Amino acid sequence: MKQYAGIDLSGPSNTKDTSLAIFEGNDKKLMFVQLLEGVTDEEIYERFQDNKETFVGMDAPLSYQPGGGDRPSDRALRQRIVKAGMRSGSIMTPTMTRMVYLTLRGISLSRGLVNTHLVEVHPGAAIGLRTPHLGAVLDYKTEMESRDELRSFLESEGVSGIPNKALQSSHSFDACLAAYAAWKWEQGKSEFLYQAEPPFHPFDMSC
Repeated sequence: MKQYAGIDLSGPSNTKDTSLAIFEGNDKKLMFVQLLEGVTDEEIYERFQDNKETFVGMDAPLSYQPGGGDRPSDRALRQRIVKAGMRSGSIMTPTMTRMVYLTLRGISLSRGLVNTHLVEVHPGAAIGLRTPHLGAVLDYKTEMESRDELRSFLESEGVSGIPNKALQSSHSFDACLAAYAAWKWEQGKSEFLYQAEPPFHPFDMSC
C-alpha cells in the first residue's frame, strides 16, 4: 500500500497547532495509521526523509504571487467554494498579515520535502466540494459534532480508522482531511485542481 500524509500547518512560532496525520491506502480505501500533534519542522523532515512514495497534502500556501495579492489558484478556488455555498474568507491571500508567516513556513518546508510527492491542499474545500452536509462543513472548525458528522461521510468514501482523538482538535481533523485530499489527488480524482506553474508556483493545488 502507498502512504498518504496530511499536514495542517501553523506559523513557525506556533508549532503546537501543527498536526500530521499518516494513512495507508490503495485505489479503494484509505486507512488511518498515526496522528502526531505539535509537530516541528525537524520532526516533519525526519518523518519523511526516507519515504519517497509518500503523497503529502499540506494545508499552507507553498508559493506567493510576485508583486503580492492573490495567486491565480487562490482566485479560482475562492470562486469555486463560494459557488458551492462555502465562505470566501477561508481562502486568504498568501502575503496578507494573517497569512504571511504561514506562507513563509510552508515554502521553507516544501524546499526540504524532496523525497515526497507534495501538493498544496485546502482541507475544508476537499470535503466541502464532495459532501452534501454543507452545514457541517461550515461549522466543523468550531463544533466537534460537525467533525464527527464529516467523519461518517469520509467512512462512506472509503476512509477508515480516524480516531476520536483526531476529532478533539480542528487542526488534527484538518490534517486527516489534508491526507484525504492528497489521496484523491494521487488518484486523479480532484474536485478542484490548479496545476503547478513553475518557477513561481511549483506545486499543484488540489482539493
